[in-house]
Amino acid sequence: MNEPMTTPEQFEAARHLIRDAGLPMPPIPKGISEKLFRPQDTNYFTSRTNTPGPWSLGWFLEEVEYGNPQSYVMIGIDGHGQESSATHFYLVEEDIAFFHQSQMISPSNPELEESLSDQYDLMAIIAVATAQAKEKGQMAEESRLVIVRPTYRHPFWGIQPRPGHPIDWKDAEDALLDASNWLAKRMH
Repeated sequence: MNEPMTTPEQFEAARHLIRDAGLPMPPIPKGISEKLFRPQDTNYFTSRTNTPGPWSLGWFLEEVEYGNPQSYVMIGIDGHGQESSATHFYLVEEDIAFFHQSQMISPSNPELEESLSDQYDLMAIIAVATAQAKEKGQMAEESRLVIVRPTYRHPFWGIQPRPGHPIDWKDAEDALLDASNWLAKRMH
């Protein structure tokens, strides 16, 4: 298998793909953004090889829960037709993992989510707050905050005590807000 072509232009190409779709750009750490490439015949970018496409959310969640993947990002648009197309933003780092999907415009969904930019801003804040909580000893050093916001089911979030260990999942109406509130309580 050929190695993917990763260049600084790949991040700009990802940004153009997202912006051309009328979407805000999610927060991507610089070290990971430099590894982005676009798999052949897709509308998404990733920093990893040998993974399924972003609609395989279960695969990615299982990997985080029972494995210890290196830091990566997956961003873009994927789907099985107009009604199932969604924007996907998956970011896995040592302290945090986000798995975020948002449905694209379609006949049954005529408008994009208005709060998508705010959600991405909150993700950036949560990532910083999680690192600070660990530095202050208010979160276990090996733990990871995992937030899942799928398109076609209720969101959920949880704390993984350490890599490769089961996550204590919590269902939520808004996993980002619930996790943010949980984190704020730990910090005070």
